[in-house]
Amino acid sequence: MQYLDVSYTEITDLSPLLNLITEQFKFKWGAGDGVSIQGCPLTNPPIEVAKQGNTAILNYFAEKTTQGTAQLYEAKILIIGEGGAGKTSLLRRLYQTDKALPAENESTHGIDIIRHDFKTKQEQDFRLNVWDFGGQEIYHATHQFFLTKRSLYILLDDTRKDYKSVHDAGFKYWLEVVDLLGDHSPVLIFQNEKSGRSKTIDQAGIKGQFDNVKEFYRGNLAEVGAADQLRAAIEFYSQELAHIGEELPAKWVSIRENIERLAVDKAFISQQDYFDLYTQHLDFDRKKALLLSEYLHDLGVFLHFQDDALLSRTVILQNRWATTAVFTILDDESVKANWGHFNQTDCLRLWQGSDYADMHLELLALMQKFELCFELPEQQAWLAPQLLSPSKPASLASWAQADDLVLRYCYEFLPKGMISRLIVRMHRFIENADLSWSSGALFQREESQVLVTIADNGREIILRARGVEAKGLLNVISADLEALNASFHHLSDKIKIFVPCVCDECSQLLSPHFFEQKKLLRRKKDRKLQVECPESYADVDVLQLLDGIKLEQLPLWAAEPPKTTERTIKIFLASSTELKDERDEFERYFLQQNNKYRKQAVYLEIIRWEHFLDAMSETRLQDEYNKAVCGCDIFVSLFCSKTGEFTEEEFDTAYKQFKETGKPQIYTFFKDGNTSMGTINRDDFNSLCDFKDKLSGLGHFHTEFKNIDDLKRQFKDQLEELLSEMAVS
Repeated sequence: MQYLDVSYTEITDLSPLLNLITEQFKFKWGAGDGVSIQGCPLTNPPIEVAKQGNTAILNYFAEKTTQGTAQLYEAKILIIGEGGAGKTSLLRRLYQTDKALPAENESTHGIDIIRHDFKTKQEQDFRLNVWDFGGQEIYHATHQFFLTKRSLYILLDDTRKDYKSVHDAGFKYWLEVVDLLGDHSPVLIFQNEKSGRSKTIDQAGIKGQFDNVKEFYRGNLAEVGAADQLRAAIEFYSQELAHIGEELPAKWVSIRENIERLAVDKAFISQQDYFDLYTQHLDFDRKKALLLSEYLHDLGVFLHFQDDALLSRTVILQNRWATTAVFTILDDESVKANWGHFNQTDCLRLWQGSDYADMHLELLALMQKFELCFELPEQQAWLAPQLLSPSKPASLASWAQADDLVLRYCYEFLPKGMISRLIVRMHRFIENADLSWSSGALFQREESQVLVTIADNGREIILRARGVEAKGLLNVISADLEALNASFHHLSDKIKIFVPCVCDECSQLLSPHFFEQKKLLRRKKDRKLQVECPESYADVDVLQLLDGIKLEQLPLWAAEPPKTTERTIKIFLASSTELKDERDEFERYFLQQNNKYRKQAVYLEIIRWEHFLDAMSETRLQDEYNKAVCGCDIFVSLFCSKTGEFTEEEFDTAYKQFKETGKPQIYTFFKDGNTSMGTINRDDFNSLCDFKDKLSGLGHFHTEFKNIDDLKRQFKDQLEELLSEMAVS
């Protein structure tokens, strides 16, 4: 490997660095900010960096040059298979030998993650991150986020099921999923011989179709030592993964280690907390910090959705925290009984624990990001389509007509959850949610409609359109379906699209002859513009077949309405320690109100001194509080029997900033409590009186409150008046 001996700040001409990268890695540079790779698999820079584009690649090499390098020796192991196959039992036999096997009716809800360390033959410390996936179909919807590339997969087969060949669901589905989402990562298959029952499977046939399947193992997990051979194989094949030992900028590794230590106790941190942590290791550069965040997100270290206005504010450190919250909704019997509909009351009931109490808005945004649900604004509710009824609505039973525009997508393998994800993506065209079910939906725009269904064979998605703008709406829905197909590795290569014949005979049939679109496009290219219908023997115009279905460009109304730019209102909340309970309840209440304020494109961010990290600054910590005060939109101070030195200082800082810039808006509340004079310190009482006198001298009027409910009501009234003024201005 060669290095250019320059620092990042010295790079003014990028040509030498680009030439070096091109020579070393056979990169092919395009006009955009992307890169394609020819030849051997890319490990340096990591593929997660390369896919970010030229800027990230250049930054990666420059950071290595300036920081030095450290190597990573770790792998992600994913245990997959059908529900009830024994995945958790396998996990415990492998790496949790001190735990008893789970009961027969005990199942993994969502994802369980453990860490296991071992030493290689070279005495190198090696880390395994082992993920145990719930096998129930409800969990499959999040696979696209967690079934990662450059990983080792363990597929568990239950010998009580009669799956023997690659064509049986227990093998084909999971191997296809690994191929599509795991980018052909290696797979080990373990047969769980429950109750001692053995089963011979077609190993040659499975390996023949999926050459990433490396080895087969078997054992009765009820017996100690049943997984010993598999454990050894995992250690061997995990060290064979292409990225093992890859070099990273040294301080990137230090930042990652710091984050993982933080994740032991914290489920999430703010983006600003992440920036502060970054600054402990490197000079702060927002762009570089976000490039590193994107890399760590893609690697699965944490979740940070930078492209989402709300989710970008939070870095989710614990994947289990996120998935547990999501599946708490999807697994709830009440939500299931209501066919996937849930409201804020359900969220309050299911996310009432302290870990989730103030994060409802973010969790709902996360579920929408995972394409698990969408909002029903008029009902003030949400809908998770995968929980819809499995039955097609009776009103749609005979919906098809002979003159419908039709497209058929025939899949070699149809991933689960495609229809529910399409519904979430295109829900703006669903006028009546009652005309959706778990394997289909009716999309509408004005007088035009498209019915999307999965065929009875389970391997086709059929789109039928009619109405004035039938072709336009059909193209809008099909374009999004094709984008969804493209999100899976090589899935588009395994799909054939068919269009119906338009000859006189076929035009009268509900089931006409269908031509493969790819072959029609080839005929068009070769100027063979007539094709015979095998049913009627009539010659059909190829251009008519193609043009009758596809538009050259989507209609203007196809674009999703632009999202209103959301404004963050920062509220600094100050008080003495005696009002901590009121401070806690104030913060909790107004964070919960974000669901309401979001409709006004407003997000409330409550800032308290407890939120600051002591290690954040080498300056006096109070100076950091004062700096935060100056950056806020609203300053709220609460007082009771004393002011407190620092609370008064924060008020003075806020008032000075207001006089200079017109913000923050300042609200001061005094609790009107029944406090015995005998319990009040004279100095405290005098300071309180002096402070009230100072407020009067400044012309600032304070407000009395009796209890926390009174405080919430009064501030809510003042906040809504302020937001109305902001909206007008």
